[in-house]
Amino acid sequence: MFKQFFIQNLLNLHSGTAGAKIASAFKLTAVPAVGLTIAEKISGWYIDSQSFIQIIILTLFADLFLGIWKHWKLSTFSFKKMILGFAQKLFIVIVFYFLSEAFLQIIADAELDSIYVKVFLKFLLFIWLAGNALVNMGILTNGKFPPLAFLKKIQKFNETLDYNDLKMKKDEKDLPADSPE
Repeated sequence: MFKQFFIQNLLNLHSGTAGAKIASAFKLTAVPAVGLTIAEKISGWYIDSQSFIQIIILTLFADLFLGIWKHWKLSTFSFKKMILGFAQKLFIVIVFYFLSEAFLQIIADAELDSIYVKVFLKFLLFIWLAGNALVNMGILTNGKFPPLAFLKKIQKFNETLDYNDLKMKKDEKDLPADSPE
């Protein structure tokens, strides 16, 4: 299909009438123009989101390596489960990021102030990956680091989505690792 399209238009450029040459020239230049327009949009989006994308990629790999280490330590490591789990997590991250970018584009077109929604969606994606990595870290250190109180804050935030759950309260103290709570 594409091969025939190019051959026909190149033949028209070479031996066609003046009108056919002009039409073929427009057709042949339209194809790369569409590709370049799409590539420009993607590269512009990537440049705008580059630091966040790098943070997410590094957090994803930190979670992967800490998860491998944890399962290796607990003698529950399975290469197949690791690949499937990582593929699932990567797919969820990509789909969530695409959907959040689409949502932000829609509300931006409606001239709504989307900075708070944008920050919240990015934070939500990050805290999911970072929370998993921190839980793995806690298992590897037998609950010594990160502190249990901090992990409980992340767990509570995951349940309520309330930023106030992440704030340190005046009467709150770090719980020791062997605490029953």
